[in-house]
Amino acid sequence: MQKASTPLPPETAPDTSVGAGPPNDANPFSRKTDTQSSRVIFGTTLFVVFVCVALLVMNAWLVVRARTAENEQIARANTNLARAVSQQIESTVALAEHIISGIVFELERGDITPDTLQRLQPVLVNHAAEVQAIKGLFIYDEQGRWLVHSEASPAGTKNNSDREYFIRHRTSPSARTLISAPIVSRSSGEWVIPVSRRINDADGNFAGVVLVTLSVKHLLSVLDRFQIGEQGAIALFGADRLLVRRPFREADMTRRNGGSPLQQQFQASRSGTVEGRSTIDGVTRIISFEHLLDYPLFVTVAVGKGEALQEWKSASIYQTTWVVLLCLIVAGSGRYLIRSMRRRLVAELNLRSARDALTEANERLEHLAQEDGLTGLANRRYFDARLAVNFQQALESQTPLAVVMVDVDEFKKYNDLYGHLGGDDCLQRIAQALRTAVLRSTDLVARYGGEEMVLLLPGTDAEGALEVAQRARLAVVELQIPHAAAVLSTVSISLGAAAWVPQPGSTPFELLKAADEALYRAKQGGRNTVRVHAAALE
Repeated sequence: MQKASTPLPPETAPDTSVGAGPPNDANPFSRKTDTQSSRVIFGTTLFVVFVCVALLVMNAWLVVRARTAENEQIARANTNLARAVSQQIESTVALAEHIISGIVFELERGDITPDTLQRLQPVLVNHAAEVQAIKGLFIYDEQGRWLVHSEASPAGTKNNSDREYFIRHRTSPSARTLISAPIVSRSSGEWVIPVSRRINDADGNFAGVVLVTLSVKHLLSVLDRFQIGEQGAIALFGADRLLVRRPFREADMTRRNGGSPLQQQFQASRSGTVEGRSTIDGVTRIISFEHLLDYPLFVTVAVGKGEALQEWKSASIYQTTWVVLLCLIVAGSGRYLIRSMRRRLVAELNLRSARDALTEANERLEHLAQEDGLTGLANRRYFDARLAVNFQQALESQTPLAVVMVDVDEFKKYNDLYGHLGGDDCLQRIAQALRTAVLRSTDLVARYGGEEMVLLLPGTDAEGALEVAQRARLAVVELQIPHAAAVLSTVSISLGAAAWVPQPGSTPFELLKAADEALYRAKQGGRNTVRVHAAALE
């Protein structure tokens, strides 16, 4: 047989789902008119909304398309400018490398003698004078001492063995031209970019360095010829450092290339256009980059995003303003039309609202009529109705039905000792505990009268009723409600259960009477106990 412990949510309140049915409109013509009016209003509203949405969507599409076209134009212009700058830089570096290669060839072809150096002196001066980008030319020996240079002042005891490029040439046998990070020239005090190459002796050992310094000032003057706007920037980067940048800031000359997302994109491909925020000055720009063909350098040309898109933004605002104004005119006209159509339905809607409110109020009253005001459980009236229904169902299906009567032990003494307010609170807590003892939605907990409560357990045999009753008794014991006048010093309950399969001719009263007799035996047996009617155990 089905036990009461089936894990379903408990139902501890009366069922108030049955209420007034839908209102019966006695005028079919009125219902038809309302439907037609509603359809016309809906269609008109839908049309107005569609027109406004279509205008806004079309405007948004045009704005986005215009922006895409503007971005493409900016990218093309930036790319062409980056390619032009890179070609200019590449030709300058190539010229410097060509001069260095010629000098190194002369030095490595014979010994580095005073005669050779004296012969090279006017050559260095001539190169420095002819090429504007070159600030100076220098030849150092293996100790870093100045052997010969293009400067007007004598070398004296100057030594460049501490420079980064000198140390790299001394430690690396590579004969490739090296482009180093910008430095402040010891001869002129200006920022220069070193372009250098190692000199080897006849045995292949390190014999010194040939250095050409490119003038940062001259490179900036070249970059200043390109129009890139007030927020624009043009920069030349080496493998790991910033070499020169317009606008010029001296603090940027020692900046290394970090692992920023922009730098990673620059290194990922030979050329391209990206958008990002500069790590140097924080301005968001559209940046085109181009790597030099023969050197580990790349150029970036960037325009301020806000500045570059200003014309597009102004045109978009102007266009959007007119579209929105047109939508407001259409929406206003539609709203006026719809409001005039709705006025006919306002009175009827108010009447229907009043009717619905009255129906809801009646449902609430019906719910209150089925609920015990103190404990929140079902009241005696609702319990009797549910018992009659469940008894008939059990009779027809020949399934067991159980009733558990509950009585609070020595409750009169509790009221005398703690007052009626304390007694009310005690009953409320016990009611809550009983709710936790039932596990099925078909079970019902009700207040039978006074301190008596009752559990109605459909589909439950005597064993299941005993299990539920024990669970209810323990739930109350666990509350530990103090009761100084009781034997246990806490509030307890006694329970009597009866369960059987109804037979023709039997009545619900007989089941209640059996449960009440079991409760009486529980009270006589010492309280805080559960007794099951003998017939239920057969």
